[in-house]
Amino acid sequence: MASDAESRDANQQKVEVPASAPSVGRAARPLGRGLEDVSHFFMSQTQARAREIIGDRASEGAPVRPVTRTGVVLLRPGQPLTGDQLTAALKECPGALEDNLRVIDARVACSPCGEIDLLALDRADQLTIIDVETTRGDELLLRGVSHVDWVVRNVANMRRMYPGCRIDFPRQPRLFLIASRFSPCLRSAVRQITRPDITCLRYHGVEISDGTGIFFEHVGGEGE
Repeated sequence: MASDAESRDANQQKVEVPASAPSVGRAARPLGRGLEDVSHFFMSQTQARAREIIGDRASEGAPVRPVTRTGVVLLRPGQPLTGDQLTAALKECPGALEDNLRVIDARVACSPCGEIDLLALDRADQLTIIDVETTRGDELLLRGVSHVDWVVRNVANMRRMYPGCRIDFPRQPRLFLIASRFSPCLRSAVRQITRPDITCLRYHGVEISDGTGIFFEHVGGEGE
């Protein structure tokens, strides 16, 4: 009888408390006698420690990842972008606007029409003018069209400026307008313009762990 009791005691000492909850999709097995209270205590201590870690990181100013629900991430607006930041991002990643778009120059002076923010070539080697505005883009249309006109009237200068670039000069330059928003009036005006080829894109700043991300939305139909 004593040996049977010792055997039961030895078996009980070998039982380990599960470190995590059962995986999703598996049927939950009932815990042994006395282990339900132990498991509840273990999980409560783990959750409390997780809350302490999150609180410490928040107090230290460390970024806390957004909570996800059913695979959806909640996003927040990022810090306002300056024109220089937006232009620099587009210069580094022009493919965000269109595949195979490549920037060949920035801040191209074209007096008396100011500066072209970015000058690029598309996949067909057609000149593409990219103008940026961090506020409402109503005035951006006038500026962009004037830049297209300047390029068309100064083809000889453009050939001298970019001798190493294969540019399809006979084709009129395309125009990309980038702004935080476009009014319905501007959209209506763009729909009536057949030349040059104009593309309007609205940008959105999104908060990420190490700064602000940018999302570009093609503007087409009605509304704001």
